[in-house]
Amino acid sequence: MENEKINIEEIMAEIKRGIKEQGLTADMLSFEDVPFKKTAQGGSASEAFDYITSHYYIQPYKELKGNPIKVFIKKIIRKMVKFYVEPVVFEQNDFNANAVTVMKSVADSKSSDLSGRVETLELANKELIMRLDRLERENSELRSRLDRENV
Repeated sequence: MENEKINIEEIMAEIKRGIKEQGLTADMLSFEDVPFKKTAQGGSASEAFDYITSHYYIQPYKELKGNPIKVFIKKIIRKMVKFYVEPVVFEQNDFNANAVTVMKSVADSKSSDLSGRVETLELANKELIMRLDRLERENSELRSRLDRENV
């Protein structure tokens, strides 16, 4: 490992190849402009909340495509396991809908609690600033009296 040398030119060439393959250009000035595949795990909490709000419902079956014989066989298998798959999926959908509702209510209550706390803290901050100003004036008056007495 110690004897291995890092070849910067090789690394840069690999990066440039990757950029060229993705079709990125120099006029893409910010990271927001660069196309990427967005996942549920990436992004902020609000983006994740928006994702689960819009994707809580699960379809029991996906569309079948491809070879007609395979599609036919898959349809037969679906009919045979329908009694088992559909109730599980519907229960999961009910759970997901209720979980999203609870998350919304918790988020709403937290935001209202936070706004109340912010208001209380702002009032307390104003009161402390007024007290500090009063104490600073009192301190300067006392210092000026002390200076007059010492002269």
